[in-house]
Amino acid sequence: MRFVNIRELSKSPSRYVRFASEDDDVVITRNGHPYAVISRMGDEDMEDFILAKHFHLEKDFVKAGKEHESGKTRNVRDLLAVMNHEGLNAV
Repeated sequence: MRFVNIRELSKSPSRYVRFASEDDDVVITRNGHPYAVISRMGDEDMEDFILAKHFHLEKDFVKAGKEHESGKTRNVRDLLAVMNHEGLNAV
């Protein structure tokens, strides 16, 4: 594990990304305290990372699916069609 302060990281960020991908995690410090971590992550790790950091996300997806099935929500395609029919501009 390497430690780097945020100022040094800003001078050569690709160097520390390379360290993280080749060696181990890089701990970024700010004012002498841990602030963030650069860690290697493959495609297969992304779902686990998101679910570990956002505890209620899976439950929210299930809830959203049930709301959609019950007709309480619209999908984006339908919403845009309604907006276009009513002359509203989509952002």
